[in-house]
Parts: sequence; structure tokens; C-alpha cells
Amino acid sequence: MNIPPVHPALVHLPIAFVLLSVVADVCARRTKPEPRRAMFRTVGFWSLAAGLAGGALTIAAGYFDLNRASLTHETAQLATLHLTLGWFLAVGLLVLTAWRWLIWHRGQMTIPIGYLTAAFLVLALTLFQGWYGSEMVYSYGAGVSAAGQGTESPDAAQGRLAAFRSLFETGIGGAESPGGTNQMQRTE
Repeated sequence: MNIPPVHPALVHLPIAFVLLSVVADVCARRTKPEPRRAMFRTVGFWSLAAGLAGGALTIAAGYFDLNRASLTHETAQLATLHLTLGWFLAVGLLVLTAWRWLIWHRGQMTIPIGYLTAAFLVLALTLFQGWYGSEMVYSYGAGVSAAGQGTESPDAAQGRLAAFRSLFETGIGGAESPGGTNQMQRTE
């Protein structure tokens, strides 16, 4: 039985829930009437919890898909960095959810600025991780057969991740930037 990739179908929900949580918590901080403030605090907490749960499912699906994909060496290196960033994001979401639970449990009426700052950092990492994953798909063909039907040349598209990877690895020990596309094996 040939199952299509699962990770792309799940990844959008955790991103949306983390974004909703941050927006709701900002609204809870800025809203004056208590019934509205309580509603925003409730939405902020539960959407963050849903983002964490969805993120766990997304990670599992990512490993499932990765183990079935036939990636080139360069694309596999990009996927490894995506996995590493994903685990940093997962830890960040776990810490943020625990912190948010403490705020909820203590019955604080105002969301602290320190928490909101951390939430914006986790949101930024969430959005970056989503961008990075989509660049792997659209620029390198990770998990799909590259068809050469994009809006730009493969070299131009691959330049964005190559630049980031080069910047990232320069601080770690420096390696050559990747190139090429995914070569997916067909099974019939």
C-alpha cells in the first residue's frame, strides 16, 4: 500500500494554532472588560495546547515520511537541519505551554510581557520552520518528484536555502552549500 506524504497535511494546523495563541494572548493583555479578557486568555491557552499536540503529530509524521523518501545527499542534509530546528521548536513549545499553564493555573488576569516575548520568539521560529520546510519542497523537491514547473529556475530557487545553510554551517564548521534536486524512486 502506497501512502502519500502525511507531514504536509498536518503541518499547517500547529502553525495556525501557535499564531492564534499569540494573537489571543496579545488581545487578552490589551482588552479591558474582564469577560472578553477571560475569553482571549482561554483561547490563547487552548490553542497553544492544540499547537503542541499538533506539533507532536507533525514530528511523528515527518519521521514517517522521511524514512520513506529517497532524498539526494544534499536534500537529506537540509532535512536533517529541518529536523534539528523542529526539535528546538518542540522544546520551545513545551516550555511555552508549561509557562502558559502556570499563568492559567494561577489565575493571572494579565499575560506577562516576558511570556509574550517568549511567545513571539516561538512564533518566529514556527514561521521560519514552515518557510524552511516549504523551501525544501519547492526548491529541492524534497518528498516529491521535481517536475521543473516552478516560477523560477532551480538554481535561483535553491539559492535561498543554500545561503541559509552556508550561514548556519559557517558557525558550526563550514561545509559546502547543497545543490541538486530530489530523485524520488518509483515503485510499481
